[in-house]
Amino acid sequence: MDDIEMARPKGLLIPFDKFVILDILPPEQYKNVLTKMRQYVEHGKEPEGLEDLEKMAFESLRSSMDTNIETYRRSILANRKNGRKGGRPRKATGTDGIAEEPTETHGFSEKPTKTDGGLKYKVQSTTDTKVSDSSSAEALPPTPKSRFSPPDVETVKSYFAEKGGTEAQAIRFHAYYESNGWKVGRNPMKNWKAAASGWISRDRDEAKKANAPRNRAFMASRPAEEAENAKNFLADAARRRPLKKQ
Repeated sequence: MDDIEMARPKGLLIPFDKFVILDILPPEQYKNVLTKMRQYVEHGKEPEGLEDLEKMAFESLRSSMDTNIETYRRSILANRKNGRKGGRPRKATGTDGIAEEPTETHGFSEKPTKTDGGLKYKVQSTTDTKVSDSSSAEALPPTPKSRFSPPDVETVKSYFAEKGGTEAQAIRFHAYYESNGWKVGRNPMKNWKAAASGWISRDRDEAKKANAPRNRAFMASRPAEEAENAKNFLADAARRRPLKKQ
């Protein structure tokens, strides 16, 4: 432990409320006291040659400097103990410089408090969680659903014109769905523009089919005598000789 007793902090910590004492010193004495304080904390050197006012300021801050040194030494000792156990160094507290035991991950703390020796339950904060409890969920208003609003005939005409339809198509579309309560089959309509686009496409396909040329079968007929001659011609075909080329 001798090396721990010789250990010194890497900095000089002065509480803000102690600066009230230092601020009453003139600049030169202010600098001189700070220098003596640094030498005391860094090297353990007692101050010499201080004037009465400087000595008063130094002695009023001695307890803070001793606490600074003691806290640093306790931190070194705690880190060494944890190192021998193979664990990570514990975080130092702001009161005594000794690190706390690692917190259990299952939600309970087995370290007894000063007033209660039993197990202490940890209370999870509700401000940093993404999952809301049942009470907060019930307090939230339900999300409003968009309701279908039937368009007027002028709106339908404008949309049909935009999509390449005609005014007559728009009037027929509006009249049809107005008569059946704006339903698609048995279900209420949700998007009239989608239905209008389908209406225009079907009308366009029907027009193409109506204008397409039809393939009609050609029916030929001939008199009975010609049909009889045709039979004789086919029957005598095998006996006929091919005509010689001239």
